[in-house]
Amino acid sequence: MENNKKFNLFKLLQNVALIGLFLVIGLGTLFATDMLPRTLTSLEITIILGLLLAGVLLILPWAKYLEQKEYRVVSLIFLIANAICTALWVISTIIICGAISKDTGDAWILQLVRITLIISFQVIIASFIGKFIIKYRAKYIPFQAITYLSLLYIDFWLSALLMGIKITLDEITFSPAYQSLLFNQGTISILILALVYLGASLGIINSSRRRRVRNSILARNRIVNRDIGIMDLNDDDDEVDNSKNSANDTEKQLEKIKSMFDKGLITKEEYDAKRQSIIDKM
Repeated sequence: MENNKKFNLFKLLQNVALIGLFLVIGLGTLFATDMLPRTLTSLEITIILGLLLAGVLLILPWAKYLEQKEYRVVSLIFLIANAICTALWVISTIIICGAISKDTGDAWILQLVRITLIISFQVIIASFIGKFIIKYRAKYIPFQAITYLSLLYIDFWLSALLMGIKITLDEITFSPAYQSLLFNQGTISILILALVYLGASLGIINSSRRRRVRNSILARNRIVNRDIGIMDLNDDDDEVDNSKNSANDTEKQLEKIKSMFDKGLITKEEYDAKRQSIIDKM
């Protein structure tokens, strides 16, 4: 019998993330209880596993969006970008641990760390904004705008902070020009404001979204209760015919909302709520 099952990257990464989470928690517990020797090698392995887990979690949403045709190109770009960041994290960790074991402190190692962090900031923030746009589209536009502007300013401040570090063979200093730019009263005030606005806008969006899902479920429950009341008034023959028609209608409705979800027209929560409501009517 021919196997028609397709390879599912999202499910594979889910399993990898779950295994990685258990490994990191287990190693951390062994370190905390002194059951595992705290050597540089064991610490390096734990850090690398943690970084790989973080990379998989960043890639995971894009692996899911990759299944939808309209987001396939964008998902592939962000998937590759996050994978590159994860590889840079692992390479930097290996190089740093190697330098520590050999008791060397070359300036190029610190330059590598700085470049890795700057690239990571850009990719992570761009990835977050991309997922936010796909998830909410034309909803909550004012709060989306506040979120994006706040993230962009935070990204600018952190990137400038890293760029201001001057690394030489003898010492690490901070450029006076960057120091006056980043640590004056106006810049710090805007940074604090951006953090507050970011937290507030995310909280409002999540709260509104949960309320919409709850109201949608309640509305569909009322429709189900009303339909049950109408069906109770029918005689036996009508109930048989209606049950057949209801089964056909249910199948069509399930296919319709599945198609809408695959096209990205509704969110996962909305799809689950609509699907459960239709099934409850059966």
